[in-house]
Amino acid sequence: MINLSLFVERLNEYIDDKNLTVSGLAKEIKFSRATVSGLLNKAHTPSAKILIALTEYFNCPADYLLGLTDFPADKNFGCVKPFGPILRTCLKNAKITETQLQKDLKISSSLTYRWLSSKAMPGVNSLYELAKYFGCSVDYLLGREN
Repeated sequence: MINLSLFVERLNEYIDDKNLTVSGLAKEIKFSRATVSGLLNKAHTPSAKILIALTEYFNCPADYLLGLTDFPADKNFGCVKPFGPILRTCLKNAKITETQLQKDLKISSSLTYRWLSSKAMPGVNSLYELAKYFGCSVDYLLGREN
């Protein structure tokens, strides 16, 4: 599970660096002010969609924003890619079956089916768990880095 306090602290750093207001950020990333305010007040965990919007807007690593790394990588990231093929590659490289993934992470077959077919994107906590499980970054899982 992500450290919500650290996420908010780091998000505030990026907001301050760009001299943005909550309304200004909401407008830039095309989310409601209430959604952004809720994140900053720790009312909810970010969805994958808002995480992607934030990382693309600030050109920052998801892993740093989520507190998985201590320092932001100084590089440009690519656009987010469909999740299914990336998950398939992770499974193949780790020599793990879909069934084993379901058992180890206690997730349903219908959920892994939706992920593998790119019909759904994992939530932020699932992305975090998958990154730990496969020993990769959240940015890799999002297709933002190779």
